[in-house]
Amino acid sequence: MTVLLSESRARCLENRKLLARSRLLIARSRRLLSPSFEISGSSDENLRRTIRTRLATGSLFPVDGKVFAGKGTGKLCSICGMPIPQGDIEHEVVGPTTVFTHWDCYSIWRQESDELARTPQQSRQHSVKTPTPLHIEREDGAGINPPTTEYAVSFGGSTDRVGTVLLGRPQGLDALVLLLRGLGMAHGEIVTACQALTEQPRYVIPDVSLTPAVLRRFRL
Repeated sequence: MTVLLSESRARCLENRKLLARSRLLIARSRRLLSPSFEISGSSDENLRRTIRTRLATGSLFPVDGKVFAGKGTGKLCSICGMPIPQGDIEHEVVGPTTVFTHWDCYSIWRQESDELARTPQQSRQHSVKTPTPLHIEREDGAGINPPTTEYAVSFGGSTDRVGTVLLGRPQGLDALVLLLRGLGMAHGEIVTACQALTEQPRYVIPDVSLTPAVLRRFRL
């Protein structure tokens, strides 16, 4: 009787593990099949780069295992910004603030947090100062008026904006100037960017170092 009870408990535990794994695979498939998830930075590698940048600049706290898992409740994921539907596993992460994430997002966040903890302090300080590109884009075509059109300003990633973090969508050049000033851009660089964007739909400032204070201001 005792042996049968032990075997039953072991099989129940194994079934729970299989069920959790199945739910994870279903949730991941739903996210991959959802067109709304095809946003800048949505792939694992791009998401990993974004998390790494935010950890290095201090705009994202490292996780240390204080987390509670449950069914999705529709809250926005603090990592990718997408809702966590009921079919997903929702992680409630406890830190300086309590945030909610997808299972996949939390997994990458935890891996990068562990890697950051193993990084020597000197190398960590150097990574914070590593410059990354700032992308500014607007619509192109007939009827577009550069002084009044909407711009998209994003940080990091590659030249095609894969893996970037959206900072804002200022309406018109005046609003764009205010945003760039808030990022600490030099006056000459702002003038050059505005002049370029009157003639072309995209402009990249290649070497930008955003401070943790600036990133917090933009809630990154």
